[in-house]
Amino acid sequence: MKKQAVRIIAAFGVLISMLVSLWAQSGGDFAVTQSVIANGGGSSAGSPFAIDSTLGQTFAGESSMGGTFSIGSGFWAAVSAPVTISGTITYGNGAANPSVSNVIITGTGSPGVMTTTAPPGGNAGQYMLAGFGAGSYTVTPTKTGGVNGAISSFDAGRIALHVAGPPNPQLDPTQLIVADVSGNGVVSSFDAGQIAKFVAGPPYTAPGIGFTGTWRFTPVNIAYSSVTTNVTGQDYTALLMGEVSGNWANTGARPAGTVETEQWAVDSEDGRAKPDIIVDLPKMTASADKEIIIPVSVQGTADKGVIAYEFDLRYDPSVIRPLLNPVDLAGTVSRSLTPVVNASEPGLLRVVMYGPIALTGNGVLINLKFTAVGTPGSASPLQFERIMFNEGDPRAKASDGQIEISQ
Repeated sequence: MKKQAVRIIAAFGVLISMLVSLWAQSGGDFAVTQSVIANGGGSSAGSPFAIDSTLGQTFAGESSMGGTFSIGSGFWAAVSAPVTISGTITYGNGAANPSVSNVIITGTGSPGVMTTTAPPGGNAGQYMLAGFGAGSYTVTPTKTGGVNGAISSFDAGRIALHVAGPPNPQLDPTQLIVADVSGNGVVSSFDAGQIAKFVAGPPYTAPGIGFTGTWRFTPVNIAYSSVTTNVTGQDYTALLMGEVSGNWANTGARPAGTVETEQWAVDSEDGRAKPDIIVDLPKMTASADKEIIIPVSVQGTADKGVIAYEFDLRYDPSVIRPLLNPVDLAGTVSRSLTPVVNASEPGLLRVVMYGPIALTGNGVLINLKFTAVGTPGSASPLQFERIMFNEGDPRAKASDGQIEISQ
């Protein structure tokens, strides 16, 4: 008799399991099933459960909206799928409007929840936030880093053009937002200077770089009184402060301005175009303990619309050292531009140039001022580690030079 009762209960369990499975396949509102522990009053996942229909109520003797169950093993209870908030983060400056990866999406509430937008690929910039409790939530996007080489001297030059006024190209409303890196509500040459200082690199002496390189989002956040159903289409627009030209891409850092070390092709036989601009460093001698003027020559800047350029120059600090103000623009083709210099790292001189008037003609691009500190017979190479005009267009080729301390 007892064995027969056990068989009946087991068969009941199998029947109920089949019914629940069929109900799920026909459109039931749950996504997961969990086995109930016999007489345990909980699911096999170790916590109480709720079901969303009257299924099981007859056998369990409990409310269909919750409670514990006491029938034998083999019964399966429905667990509702979690509700989510989802959307996409897109870039707000530029025609391409790419999605923005690696944005942290935080939901402030109890408990707190967090996720990150998808990496570059088919789902780039998309997010899905889950795990909400009862009560209100505020969802906020944040991002650090990911400049991807998009902020350059050209952005400072674009601001300088705008400040100089028409007929120079003027910034649109979105560009004016990202150009105001000082945060004072006015776009001026001061903002251009802070961007140029960012490009030249740390340390950032006063007055600093403002908000250059930081991210802003529209809207700043979205508040929800409760999250009880799925909420889709919760999109945000991202802006990178200081990135005026709109060339940001959702990729890793790009080797912008990398110097071509081999001879450029005169024609297109090897698939490479002839450079637009040629930059040459000199080979020269200098006397010990004397100031050295190093003229950097340039060809091909005319009619190229060059309003900015930047370079990293490598040298031997045991042989030569830059002066406190190592840039002299008098009589050069760069005399209309403004320099920002970083010589904090021995052996590396970073120079950023920008302004509202484009370069014209050939001649001396810039004069660099050093002091000879090496012994007679010593020599320092001069090598552009990186050089870029505007944002890489026009293209440039640079040759190396050398300073030898004379006997």
